[in-house]
Amino acid sequence: MNKTLLPSALLVMMLASLAVCAQAQGLRLPPGAGAGLSAPAPAAATAPPMAAPPALPSTFGSARSSDGIAAIVGNQVITDYDLQLRVEATRQQAQAAGATLPPIAQLRSQVLNQMIDELALAQYAQQIGMGVSKDTLERAIAQVASNNKMTVAELRRAVEKEGMGWTTYRDQLQREILISRLRERTMAQLPHISESQIDEFLSKQDAAAASPQAAYEIAQIFLPVPQNASPEQVAAVKQKIDAIDAQLKAGADFAQIAKQDSQGEGAKHGGDLGMRPADRWPGLFVDTVRNLQPGQISPVIRSAAGFHILKLLQVSGEAAAPTTAMQSEVREIVLNAGTDAQRLRAKSELDAIAQAVQAGKVKFSEKARELSQDPATAAKGGDLGWVLPGQLDPVLDAALQHLNPGDVSAPIVMGNKVVLLQLVDRAVRPLEASQKRALAREVLQRQKAAEEFDDLVRDVRERTYVHIPEND
Repeated sequence: MNKTLLPSALLVMMLASLAVCAQAQGLRLPPGAGAGLSAPAPAAATAPPMAAPPALPSTFGSARSSDGIAAIVGNQVITDYDLQLRVEATRQQAQAAGATLPPIAQLRSQVLNQMIDELALAQYAQQIGMGVSKDTLERAIAQVASNNKMTVAELRRAVEKEGMGWTTYRDQLQREILISRLRERTMAQLPHISESQIDEFLSKQDAAAASPQAAYEIAQIFLPVPQNASPEQVAAVKQKIDAIDAQLKAGADFAQIAKQDSQGEGAKHGGDLGMRPADRWPGLFVDTVRNLQPGQISPVIRSAAGFHILKLLQVSGEAAAPTTAMQSEVREIVLNAGTDAQRLRAKSELDAIAQAVQAGKVKFSEKARELSQDPATAAKGGDLGWVLPGQLDPVLDAALQHLNPGDVSAPIVMGNKVVLLQLVDRAVRPLEASQKRALAREVLQRQKAAEEFDDLVRDVRERTYVHIPEND
């Protein structure tokens, strides 16, 4: 490994890990609060009282950040040293990518508030009974090392070379896992949406289709990719846009970064591309901002020209509902299996069928009629019809995403049954009435969950004891 490049590479890796953590929560973390969500967010629960402040030395009342304490969060301390490591990681990543950062005092405040929110959310997760086992943590560390082409021992030496203790690094990774699990747990509690709410939503969509369409005001940060670019050139541009994305997640000003770093239209105006009807925007842009609220920022997206980050500034009128979507034609074979022995036999039988189908020796539909124990689909050769992403059980949907047309999945155990899937085809198709209702339900759940999770983030922060000595 080139030792002269190690500090910058490691700091980028550490910051990327934290950015993924924040993004996984659906959070953008400006100073003082969690902001809006741009991804499906979990429903809120009433937060319990947070940890009492730790016992502090009698001299704490006059402490300042120069004494080594940047903040007290619940029963934990953020030291000036830990804060400086994070600030330096952010600074070096921006420098490596050629991006511009805000003044150091503003950057320090943004990073400190992000660290406070991380600690508060992790403490809340622990208080509601969530934890991370030693085995889980070790696997996560091994994965980080593998992703960066290191052994765990090499990762540890690299972390310690940067001045971060190995225990501190492990604690940080454990917090990230806790926060990720908190989101996963609450994501399973999607808000209830009534049929009347769906009816009202679709009625508005139908009215929008019959009237002038929505208009969007969008700002962008754009980095171009040269025509016929090599993989190395694409990777370099992607690194720069990811660095910018990390700054935005830390609360940096979108318009300022657009002026400094965007290479696209509207850069000198903070990236503002103006207000246009939907049909005058690229379809990729409309699809990206359709479910954002004004003020929210999109993830990084890729077009034929390069990489973009979009911000929805405002929207007027109602956007017409999509009439088509990418769908998958799917077949299934289902075998009931109530015991471990039955599950083993079912997996073995379905595995043999999968191999025979892939080898062209049998037809999936014929085996479904012969063997499947799902009465709703067996007589139809296992046909589930055309389904939207997310329409099936999450376990089945995840397996389906890895298949190409004609492929058969591995046997999938789901409770008291074992399932085999075949992806027949994928295509953009008109939406049926039931699919439009399913999409409407998902949009409404996302909107409602975003509001509720934002409330949860604020509630957790407010209930957490936070003391910043430099504010005394």
